[in-house]
Amino acid sequence: MDKIEFPKFYCPFPSAVNPHVEAVNDHTLAWVKKFDLVPDEGHFEHLKKSKFGWLAARAYPNAPLEELKIVSDWNTWLFVFDDHCDESGLGRNPTLLSDIHADLLDILKGRAPEQNDSALAHALHDIRLRLLHKASPAWMCRFVYSVIEYFESSVWEAHNRADGVIPDAATYILMRPYTGGLYTDIELIDITEDIYMPLHVRKNDVVQRLALMTNNVVCWSNDIISYAKESRCNDVHNLVAILRPTQPSLQKTVDLVAELTNTEINAFIELQLQLPSYTPQIDADLQRFVAVLHSWMRGNLDWAYDSGRYAAGAADWKKENLGVSFFAGLN
Repeated sequence: MDKIEFPKFYCPFPSAVNPHVEAVNDHTLAWVKKFDLVPDEGHFEHLKKSKFGWLAARAYPNAPLEELKIVSDWNTWLFVFDDHCDESGLGRNPTLLSDIHADLLDILKGRAPEQNDSALAHALHDIRLRLLHKASPAWMCRFVYSVIEYFESSVWEAHNRADGVIPDAATYILMRPYTGGLYTDIELIDITEDIYMPLHVRKNDVVQRLALMTNNVVCWSNDIISYAKESRCNDVHNLVAILRPTQPSLQKTVDLVAELTNTEINAFIELQLQLPSYTPQIDADLQRFVAVLHSWMRGNLDWAYDSGRYAAGAADWKKENLGVSFFAGLN
């Protein structure tokens, strides 16, 4: 792969880390061991270097300990499942993948796992039980629906791989918020912040667009950072890979995706000024919701630099890209 200069991302939101970070990171590693989620010590060491507990702590800097543990375990579960699909070939078998999704959704909807169910199923059941102590039945339905959308988008990717289809840019951008699974994490804001936003608030156009913009910023920047890892697997589900034929060089393509990401952040900053006002309590909850969106956009970048998950990309990500230009506008 051509050597590239990693771009300077514009992200003016403050960096923050939850004070429970070490306890949560240790908990999640023990949780992975408890449910035997990785096949051997080599995979466990790689997972350990990924610091998924730190991702949760950066994205939800104000979450209480138990809620943050759930978020960290859930995101780790997603990453483990994603890696399993890549390594086993499951990500190229849409029929089998759909069957596995159906079994996992049964677990998430309440079926108790049996002894012969997978480790992923048992771990998912554990997450569900802990969520039930924190969430209303209505919220659980929303969370399940967000997982369904993630699963459906994963099957879409599997069909593409099986059929040798490279999606066009418009279709990829449409599907990317779902393939990243971030809508599940956005639903979890209600749990970590202990807030309640009525349906008419959640479905407000500005609120919906802010959530989508957050998704785009996180996923598009990830596509730059993970490009080296994914190109080794010949996976075309990456915005850099999809736009590469339209640009004269890989560097120009990376710069274009970074420009799109920075433009999306600027659009977010302008749009958040248009948030509607409701009651004092709803307005306060809405501000806390948006603050976590800020933390996700900034925290994901901070985590990606520190994490060992994208080591090949991070090795080329010069430290100055986390300097003044990266933090432009930060007070």
